[in-house]
Amino acid sequence: MKKQEHEKNIVKVGLKDYDLDTVRYAAYAVSDAAYVFITPAGKGAVAVEFTPKHQPVTGHQSPVTGHRSPVTSHRSQAGNLARRFREELKDEKIRAAVFDANRDLREFMILKALSYGTAGAPPEQEDSGLTPEQEKELDALIAQVESEIKRESAGSGTKDPLGITRTWEEKYGAKTGRKKN
Repeated sequence: MKKQEHEKNIVKVGLKDYDLDTVRYAAYAVSDAAYVFITPAGKGAVAVEFTPKHQPVTGHQSPVTGHRSPVTSHRSQAGNLARRFREELKDEKIRAAVFDANRDLREFMILKALSYGTAGAPPEQEDSGLTPEQEKELDALIAQVESEIKRESAGSGTKDPLGITRTWEEKYGAKTGRKKN
């Protein structure tokens, strides 16, 4: 079987315009249709070499219409890969810029998501809606009511006239032990 050579296409990319990761991601995007090999190409540049994976279709006759599809050459397939790579390169540059611009927001959201269950809600300050004078007056009234309750409960022995709040031990006495027969 005779080995067929594929047409190779090389695109040179300046690293001043595009980051090496951007070049790599763009090359990966076209790797479904071609083998991609990235090599240094002088100072501040890389060469991206494309070798198509599949043989181009040499024409196909439709059984319905009888028309033949156009023949695709190796050169046009490699040119399409290079064009597609350049478009992906531009898209990846935009993606990288958006990714960098949103880094702080992304880190904040991840931190919030990971610390949601561990950190409780910040304590809310009570706001009664009263002025400081009204709060002092309210505290004085509460103190007055508490003192009246103490005076009433301590002054008279009728705090529980029916004995409802007495415990079992107070009512029947504590058990000291078993009776022996």
